[in-house]
Amino acid sequence: MSPLKLSTSYKHHLLVAIIIGVWLVLFLVLIAPFDTADLPMPIRVRILPPYGLISIAAYFALIPAQNWVFRKTGKWNTLFEAVFLLTFNVMVWIGSYGYYKTDIINGEYSFSKFTLEVYYPIFFIILPILIFVRWYLNKKAPDPASDKIVLSGENKLDVLQIKQSDLICISSADNYVEVTYLTKEGINKKLLRTTLKNAHAQKPELVKVHRSHVINPEHFKEWKDSNTILLTEIELPVSKSYKQNLLSLDHSPLKPDSLSQTQ
Repeated sequence: MSPLKLSTSYKHHLLVAIIIGVWLVLFLVLIAPFDTADLPMPIRVRILPPYGLISIAAYFALIPAQNWVFRKTGKWNTLFEAVFLLTFNVMVWIGSYGYYKTDIINGEYSFSKFTLEVYYPIFFIILPILIFVRWYLNKKAPDPASDKIVLSGENKLDVLQIKQSDLICISSADNYVEVTYLTKEGINKKLLRTTLKNAHAQKPELVKVHRSHVINPEHFKEWKDSNTILLTEIELPVSKSYKQNLLSLDHSPLKPDSLSQTQ
């Protein structure tokens, strides 16, 4: 299956949902396909917008599942996209027929006639727009390469470019810092001629745990004891004065109860 880019932004997908919903309402009210052409404009404006709300709700309800699949598999492809569009279609289809049979519309068509003569002719007009808007939105999604960071030393040629998610920690080593990071072969280390203070300034989101160490909290595993933490394939000391830095992190794997269990 061909790989596709995917935006996981709820804000962006809400915009897609609104575009599709508004377009559908305008089409139904202004073009008035099928028997809606016989309805006066005030009645169209009153009874047809809920179809747009159904499409907005159906689309946006699928975004958490879409993002979960993307996080779980680490990819998005044409198969996933087809399943998303098919599921959206079924949800709007059932929701639209349910609304069609309410007292508001009081539709007379059977489910099969509604499907073949009303729903699908309209859905196939909407589908190309939905595909295009999703394609355009996903095209704007951040490239995985944007995860790259550059750490530099005092020498212009003293540079290390890695994925931020691969960075484990940076440690002071006399007049150098030692950068510990992951590669396909395992743990690797590189010396850069700079101070820990300057290296930390380049990536302030790293967390200082000791006067000689800053860490990427993504690689935290557990507290070994009240003064030591385990990272990916490495352990580091934690100074008492920096312990709160770890415990105050929001949305990180470092939890206060982890420390209490080791004391």
